[in-house]
Amino acid sequence: MSNSIAEAFKKLNVAQITDVSDYEHIYSVSYEYLSKVKNFHDLKAFKNCLVSLIFLDKYHRAFEIIKKVPEGDYFSNSLVLEVGYVYYKLGKSAEFEQLLKSVKVENEGIAIGLKHIAAQNYYKLGDYGKSLQLYKELIESNKYDNKLDLIINERSVISQLNFNQKNKVESKFNIEEYGENYDLFFNEALIELSNNNFHKSIELLEKAESVCLTQNSDFSKEDLLVELLPIKITSAYIYEILGQSDKSLEILHESNADTINDAMIKLIIKNNIFSLAKEPKDYNLIDRELNYQTNLHKLSQKLTKFQYQVIFKNNVLLRYATGTLSKSQVSDSFIAKYIQDFPGDYFPLAYKLLLSLDINFKDLNDEHKNRIVSRKLYKYVKANYNDKLSNNLIIAVLLLVFVNDKAGNFDQSLTLLEELVDFNLEQPIVTPALVGTLIKVYESLNLTSSLSKLLTKLVTKLLATEEKVMQDDVNYYFFIRIIGFKALNQGNQQGGIQLFEFLSKFNENDSLIKSILTNTSNDLLPVEELSSAKSVEELLSTNIDSLIPTKVKSILKPKVSASKVSKKRSKPKFSATKVLKPEADLSLDDERWLPMKLRSYYKPTRKEKKKLGGGHQGALDPTPAPAPVATSGASSGSKNKKKKKGKK
Repeated sequence: MSNSIAEAFKKLNVAQITDVSDYEHIYSVSYEYLSKVKNFHDLKAFKNCLVSLIFLDKYHRAFEIIKKVPEGDYFSNSLVLEVGYVYYKLGKSAEFEQLLKSVKVENEGIAIGLKHIAAQNYYKLGDYGKSLQLYKELIESNKYDNKLDLIINERSVISQLNFNQKNKVESKFNIEEYGENYDLFFNEALIELSNNNFHKSIELLEKAESVCLTQNSDFSKEDLLVELLPIKITSAYIYEILGQSDKSLEILHESNADTINDAMIKLIIKNNIFSLAKEPKDYNLIDRELNYQTNLHKLSQKLTKFQYQVIFKNNVLLRYATGTLSKSQVSDSFIAKYIQDFPGDYFPLAYKLLLSLDINFKDLNDEHKNRIVSRKLYKYVKANYNDKLSNNLIIAVLLLVFVNDKAGNFDQSLTLLEELVDFNLEQPIVTPALVGTLIKVYESLNLTSSLSKLLTKLVTKLLATEEKVMQDDVNYYFFIRIIGFKALNQGNQQGGIQLFEFLSKFNENDSLIKSILTNTSNDLLPVEELSSAKSVEELLSTNIDSLIPTKVKSILKPKVSASKVSKKRSKPKFSATKVLKPEADLSLDDERWLPMKLRSYYKPTRKEKKKLGGGHQGALDPTPAPAPVATSGASSGSKNKKKKKGKK
């Protein structure tokens, strides 16, 4: 049998592959030869297996074969590229890193190929700094690749990097030098979006769409739509940010996502449509339509880290809303792994707490259940209040504030929140979620004095922030910047300026801070981009009453339990002409210490008079007379006398 397998393997002609079935045949013969004849020690058969499986998108099967082949057979030869690609497609980052450290590639072409895979791998992991560095090296030492393709990829990485750091990065390559390319315009639009230049981003997206339609006029309708949809999705996202949700929805509905086969694009469009929809939502229907669980499994290697995080959180929220989220799905091990992958995001703790307190989605959003839900949360907070460093306690207090906000009354949570913030200010790093929530509560209650005192404390605390914290956490930088503007708004000019001077040490190019410190607007966006597109006449003709919200928050009265008996109490009626006697005319009753029936002026009722006069027939004397003494005469007389029957 082994001879026939070997003969079949020799007859394989890999160079003349024309169909998918050819790859399947090559894999079948090569694997049989590799496993049964060579015991996984043949590089040619191994390569045939890997190339065929990569073409067929069967990466899990390829990984199983890689595990059976000794490492020495591919660590020092050309197969390292195929092995690295399989690791990348499966998200085996640890194995890929180990491969890069262990291999010594002398072939320049293979080394460049590995660098390409590494750059893509870091991009998918969200390590955009390493990815950008590799693309810069590839552009500078480019021999084999199209330079424009590398510049397009570099711009894609820059856009994601700018979203996640305070110091903005720019490409040194001018897009005007490379002609009309819609991929280049699209990635440049993403960079402008990351810099919050929304109008410039929209202009570039419109240009990218126009070029795409012109250059791909011979494409089929479906293929053209696949090229256009990323542009349309980004445009819809920007219009949503600008507050034009109707226009955003219109673009998404016109995308016709159901006509394409790209599962990732289809999922993103449907997700955004459901999130923007204003009508009442049927969460079970949405769950079936989006099918998050299956799509996350299928698309985990295609989605960026940020996309995966957002869709995963939506999945958990939808499961909670439909009542299908179990405690095992938010276990301690899951939460630890999630926080490790997404530092600072503690959202699973909220769901774990809600499930443990038996608070479902319907109760959380039902105004009639507000008191019951807040009572459960308050009881949990008080029971665990000694552990003020616990994330669970912080989550519980924030949930309590959320529930109290629905009722419009913060009496239950305000004191707890203030005490927790005071304790938090004593720690090395302030928790922005806690402080931000307290500021929002103060603003909603118009407690300006309390807000000013809090901001004064915050300015002192934040000015002492360590340099390492500022360098490692971009969100903390933006948090301090927000507090600086809050301080200015509250009249604390000195504190706000001090915070901005402190922040300028870590980012000299922040246009907002530079504008405040220099008292100029040279680095800010032009007024035309910030102003509304509506004319003055249109604004003046708008009825101001239509802009005022008419919805009034209803005050719900607590429902009385059916088991509780409540008696209606009527107020005593007094005459309108009632005249009170002077105090001198009032005299105390001398017999007031006696029982009522023993007082001289007591008048017995008709019933009491009857009892005193002998009572009616058949009545019982409440105080029975003592039994008469028996005598012989009385006894004999009573025996002969007949007893009269009383009337019934």
